[in-house]
Amino acid sequence: MLKNLKLVLLLICLISLISPACNNTSHSNNDKTNREEMITEGKKEENLAEDDEKEENTEEDQEQAKENEEKNEIVEIDYNKIRPNELGHIMIIMYHGLVEENPPSPYQRTIEGFKKDLEYLYEHGYRAISMRDFIDNNISVEAGCTPVIITFDDGISSSFSLIEESGVLKAKPDCAVDIINKFCEEHPDFGRHAVFYINGDNDPFAGAGTTKERFKYLIDHGYEVYNHTYSHAHLSQLSANEIQEQVGKLDQMIKEALPGYVVDSLAYPFGERPKEELRHLIEKGVYNGQEYHYKIALREGPSGPFVPVNHVKFEPFNVPRVRGSEGEEWDLWWFFDYYDKHPEYRYISDGNPDRISIPKEMEAYLNKDSLRDKELYVYTIEE
Repeated sequence: MLKNLKLVLLLICLISLISPACNNTSHSNNDKTNREEMITEGKKEENLAEDDEKEENTEEDQEQAKENEEKNEIVEIDYNKIRPNELGHIMIIMYHGLVEENPPSPYQRTIEGFKKDLEYLYEHGYRAISMRDFIDNNISVEAGCTPVIITFDDGISSSFSLIEESGVLKAKPDCAVDIINKFCEEHPDFGRHAVFYINGDNDPFAGAGTTKERFKYLIDHGYEVYNHTYSHAHLSQLSANEIQEQVGKLDQMIKEALPGYVVDSLAYPFGERPKEELRHLIEKGVYNGQEYHYKIALREGPSGPFVPVNHVKFEPFNVPRVRGSEGEEWDLWWFFDYYDKHPEYRYISDGNPDRISIPKEMEAYLNKDSLRDKELYVYTIEE
């Protein structure tokens, strides 16, 4: 009997040793199962989050696509009523500085006179465009309106300068940029554009901020900065090397201040072009080991008709401008009166930047090679 008792006690000990091991195995299996469930649930939540994000992105993409579609939607016009002529004249207006009163020359304009010019332009269907869009043949103004380009020469502080208020740089009150900014707040469809042709040796736009900060302000607010030679040189009197220095030095100055900015427009100082055999050096040349390339150069006055780039008479390096003054022959207000009497000569937009619309009688004046991917629409006016 004692022997049997010992056997029972031995069995109890063995059972007690085996049970924890079984329990541990059970816990281990349970832990593994729980971990797998947690991972599975985590993946489900992650997938749900990704699905929500995808759905959100899809909705944003759809909204953006809809917005772009509405923005780019072209409304067909009544051609007989609007009578678009996208081979008509586009004025490029030339200003220099603004003064309080008594302008010393036709190159200066009073502050009130400049405001008067803007009001007339807007009320008579002119809309400002950039030089970039003019060069690239990418004119986009509403149907029935006429594009116009506003330019300022010499980098004079009354055309643009900065002041600092509470650590913030802003346009100086009553400089041309300030006037345009405020005008476009009241008339946002006018187009906040102006082109500044600068020199490099006269502290362009003298005032607060560095040269780079001044240039950046202009670019960030829809304006443009281009070449007027480094020291306002008489190009007709210069040698080949001197021409390349005048163009190339200023070209590099702008590009260093505005990395990646395209500089391909120039205004001739005094309206003077180089000698005929050296004129190719305006289009392209080399200075200080760096090449420059230009697509357009502007004169001082009406050196020819104000035709757009699609016109057979367009000369990219002899582009005319009109002086921004009043009271003299061939100045801005002379042309205002002229186009008021002869509206058939104005460029009239069809409202579609991808189409060039012209009346049948203008077809002979079209440079078809300039159209590139533009659609051409020739129509006949029904009387």
